[in-house]
Amino acid sequence: MEVTVTPKNSTKIWMEDQEVCREYYKTDKITFGMSELPPGGVGAVDPGHSEAHEVFYCVQGEVLCYVSQDDKYYRLTAGDAMLVPEGKDHKLYNIGDTKAILTWSCAPHQ
Repeated sequence: MEVTVTPKNSTKIWMEDQEVCREYYKTDKITFGMSELPPGGVGAVDPGHSEAHEVFYCVQGEVLCYVSQDDKYYRLTAGDAMLVPEGKDHKLYNIGDTKAILTWSCAPHQ
């Protein structure tokens, strides 16, 4: 496998409610992407990943991540990271007054 660089405008992009999602890489070992939510924006429920842990890293903003199995909201601000174990659903809420930017990755695969 060679080293690759993926420009933002070359990513796979889709919407999950008000969340703009970009997938930069997807291999048999890891998936990596980023999400953006406008102020007050809400993403769709991600049902979780049966064979992967997912890590969120908050680059900018303030979000709540709701996990129904825990019946709990987890707060992330710039510089915070969160590990979501396999099989746990999650939904993002931007509770700040600026655009929220998060990176996410799943391993071993999504």
